[in-house]
Amino acid sequence: MAKVQVNVKLDEKLIKEVTELIDKGYLKNKTEAFTEALRLLLRKYKADEIKMKMDQIRRGTEKLPSVTGAVIESHEEEDRE
Repeated sequence: MAKVQVNVKLDEKLIKEVTELIDKGYLKNKTEAFTEALRLLLRKYKADEIKMKMDQIRRGTEKLPSVTGAVIESHEEEDRE
């Protein structure tokens, strides 16, 4: 994949903390640190979108029978037979 250089201004304290992680061996360099940070950020927003879609699907189905409850009831009926 092609690499693109991005210039950003960041808080000095944030850079110091990233440098400490690099010094401790958690990351190889700042590029790896910020790439991982962006991946985590994107993953969070994608998870939030999925949660919103699931909530939209569930809305209005609160009064419908629970699938889990139906499965449990089915197993209980089998056990009684």
